[in-house]
Amino acid sequence: MFTNISWGNYMVVVILLLASWYLFVGFRYYFDELKQIASGKRRLQFRGFENPNYQNPESEPDYQESPELTLDQTSLEEFDTTFQDVDDLVARLKSFINDAAKKKLVKKEFTYYLQLLLREFPSVKNSPFSSSVSELIVAECDKLESITLTQKEAEALWE
Repeated sequence: MFTNISWGNYMVVVILLLASWYLFVGFRYYFDELKQIASGKRRLQFRGFENPNYQNPESEPDYQESPELTLDQTSLEEFDTTFQDVDDLVARLKSFINDAAKKKLVKKEFTYYLQLLLREFPSVKNSPFSSSVSELIVAECDKLESITLTQKEAEALWE
């Protein structure tokens, strides 16, 4: 009776049944957690082997943070401030370009005022966001009939 079934076929069926069972249990009982992990709101946390040399930070009164942790926190804070500066700059750029369109500024005046505005945000100049801001300037200027800027001209405004 079972002589027609090979071990390979048997293993494939068993693996498929196990996988379907674990998927069923996962979706049935852990659907909310899986949805949070899939959306990025939560990370997977694996329990590794306990480190025998690990000492509980609460047990030591003179516990100090590791330099890597403080370095990461500092770089994250700098990134947050730079990102906030980019948001402020984008809002000011959009309002300035709309005002310039209403006042019908000449291109030379327009670029001069843009340079002054960009100088107020030196942290954005040396960040990876500067090219995106330049692209935004070009895109916003394309909406205007009187003033058009190229990508090179927009990038030259930072200097």
